[in-house]
Formats: sequence, C-alpha cells, structure tokens
Amino acid sequence: MKLEELIRRTRGEINSRIARHNAITEDLEQLRAAETPDEERITVLLTERQNLAAERAALTTQLDGYESELREDQAVARLQQQSSPSGAPADQRESTRTPVSVVTEPRTYSRESDPQGRRFLSDVVGDQLGNREARERLSRHMAEERTERGAQVQRAVTAAGSPGTIIPVYLIDLYAPKGRPGRKFADQCRHHDLPETGMTVYIPRQTAKTAVGLQATELDAVAESDYDDENIAVAVRTASGSQSISRQAAERGVGTEDIVFGDLLKSYDTSLDSLLLNSAVWGLLAVANAVTYTDADPTAPEAYRKILGAVANVEDTLLDFDEDDLITLMRGRRWAWFNGEVTNLKPFIAQPSVPLEAFGTNAGNPYPAGVRGFLPNGGRVVTDNNLPADLGLGTNEDVVVVVAQHEAHLWEDPAAPLYIRAEQTQAKNLAINLVVYGYFAACFDRVVDEQGTPKAVHQKLTGTGLVAPTF
Repeated sequence: MKLEELIRRTRGEINSRIARHNAITEDLEQLRAAETPDEERITVLLTERQNLAAERAALTTQLDGYESELREDQAVARLQQQSSPSGAPADQRESTRTPVSVVTEPRTYSRESDPQGRRFLSDVVGDQLGNREARERLSRHMAEERTERGAQVQRAVTAAGSPGTIIPVYLIDLYAPKGRPGRKFADQCRHHDLPETGMTVYIPRQTAKTAVGLQATELDAVAESDYDDENIAVAVRTASGSQSISRQAAERGVGTEDIVFGDLLKSYDTSLDSLLLNSAVWGLLAVANAVTYTDADPTAPEAYRKILGAVANVEDTLLDFDEDDLITLMRGRRWAWFNGEVTNLKPFIAQPSVPLEAFGTNAGNPYPAGVRGFLPNGGRVVTDNNLPADLGLGTNEDVVVVVAQHEAHLWEDPAAPLYIRAEQTQAKNLAINLVVYGYFAACFDRVVDEQGTPKAVHQKLTGTGLVAPTF
C-alpha cells in the first residue's frame, strides 16, 4: 500500500475516533443531567473515552511517522531528479527511484495469536531453561512495549534491578476479573500515577483556614487568619506473589503454565484490594470511624437508617461533601439480604424488570461490574468480597463501609498492570519460580480537624445487626 493511502486511511481513523469522542461527551452530559444518573453507563462511557484517547494518540504517532517518511521520499526524489544527467528522459529519471514499501509486523503476543497467554508463559519458562528462541521472542515483545510506552516501561522493568518482563495487557484483561474477589474497592479509589523514583509519596492537606468576618466600622482592620498546609508522607509498598512449578510440569505438562499464570494474576488483584481494605494502621477499615449497629433481629430499614447516619457523619466531617462522591461497600451476601428484605409486603430493593414499588434499585449487574445497585437515597452500592465476614464475638459478622471516594487515594505505577520474572533458585529440586509484583501507595486519612488532628472521614458499620444473613 502506498504511503499516501496509508496517510489518508490513518487520518480517517483519527477523525472517526474524534467523532466518537464528541458523541460520548454529549451522552455523558445528558446522563449526568438526569434526575437519577446511570452510574454504570457513565463508567462504561468514561472507560471507552479513555481507550479512544489512547488509540488516537497511537494513531497520531503512526501518522507522524508516515508523513515524515513521505517527506523523506519526496526529498530524495527531488534530489535524484536534480542529479540525473540532463539528457536523460524524465520517465527514465523517475524509474530510477527505489520503491518504498511499508510492512506492519504483527505483535509477538496478541489476542489473535495467543489468546490464553500459553505461548507467552511458556516462553518465560523456556527463557529460564535456556531456550534461545523463547528469549528472542520475549526480547522482541519488550521492544514492542518500549515503542508503545517508552520510558514508563524502561522505568518499570529496571526499578527492582531485576529482569522483569511486562505481561501483555490483553492477558491482564482476560484473567484479572475471574474467580477471586478481585479489586472492586481499588477500582473505586481516586487514582494517581506513582512517581518515577523513591519509596515515599507525598500528598498535601490543609491544616489552617483563612477567615472572613464582618468589618464593624469603616477603616477597622479586617479579619485575618493565615492559611497553612503540610505534606503527608505515604509509604510505597509492594504487592507480590509467586508460584513454584516443576521442570516436569513446565516441559511435559499440558496447560500447566496457563493455570499458574491465571491464578497469579487473579491473586495479585485480590491481594492488593485486600491490603487496601484490611491492613492494620493504614487500611480503610483501620482508619474508618465505627458506627455500631446492635440488633438481635436486624431488618433492612434499620440497617439503612444506620447507613444514613454514616452518611451524615461524612457530611459533618467534610462539610461540603458531594453525595455523588459516596459509595457504600458491602459483601455480596449483604447486598443479597437487602434485595430479599420486604417492608409492608413490598421489596426493600426493586428487582430488574419487576414493576413493584420499592425503596431502592437493583441494577441487575454481576459482581465484576462494580456498582450493583442503589440505596433508597440513590447511593451507589459496590460489593467487595474482600471485606471481612468473621467479625464480632461469634466471628460471623460482616461490615458495611460508607466511603468518600475523593478521600480514598491510590497510587499505582502507570507502566503496570503487572510484571513477571523467572528465577531458577531451586535447581537441585528441578523447580522454577514465577513471581508477580507491583508497587502502590494508599492514603485514606488525609483530613484533619481544626486542631490539625487526623479526623476519620470514612464510616464503617459493625455489630450484631450484621451477623450472617439467613434467607
């Protein structure tokens, strides 16, 4: 295909993505203006718009390359015409040009050629076993990643001083959502890019406010109070996991690498999310304010009233909070209990496609979708099965958490999703180690009171009213 045609086609693809971007923006404005915004649809459109931006950037880079190559060809052609003998016919001078061909090489690992990632993981293991062809494919894959993501990939691979290999992104999408609780809360946090270096990140918080008051008499001094803030130091942590497989399984097994690979990816997401929720001292539950719900015969309206009390606590703390910024986290079993409760012979949460009057709404979304439904006040419900279910004296209570998303900060490396490396440290056992790791930082207690003391924003409901529900 000629360069001119490639340029025209690429420009057309860029224009189509711009048109789709504008259409999505209009749809978002309409959805947000609705009385009850469809948060799930908004999330889908935002994700699509981000993907379009990435595609547009890649196409723009590709277009710049084509146009630069075309300009180079035209310059060479002009120079060739100028240096040809004057007596040579024009068509002869033109025929001396070297034809230019553009070859687009397929990715080493792609959804089409390696949909389950078996070839990729086999090459990771084969590289450790000294397979030269496997090593060449992995090197080619890393070169492709550097071309697309540049310095981010270089930084990520060398950060730990180890020969890490970037896992193809489509494999993360394939494996991460399946099987385990996943990273439902992590996906709801306010995301930041992890800095390039260092084991600490900093986030500012205001410690003293300015003041405005009444000037009692003309020319009197006006109110004055100095603004002040400080930086909070947040530690960078590492989420990691490993699996050891035998050489026999790697060399003679069928599907062994596929199973191990998928389980490692799912385990990473689950571990990261659980750390954010359950870690002592800095985790969400550790810094949240406790709201006790004690009841020997709990009901959905009573539990909902406690949730409203938690929402009121958030408002008292932040003063200018936005209800759209709140999510209510609960385990799947608690959401099922809300759906099954009835009041005055009517369901507390309306079911999809059931025209019955009810207090809330079930969006009918599966667990991986994030937002499962809405409480009577319109608050979004996100189910996360990494929340504990063994609390209380009877070790059978779960917890419900009202979270202000604006104050749930999560830093992750932009070159992620994940990295993997193979190290043969158990040669005598004929074992191969596979390791998955990633860096992150989190902060859920940035807000302080008038005296500068940290003040809990997020609220957690605990107590006998949240014993294991019966159905």
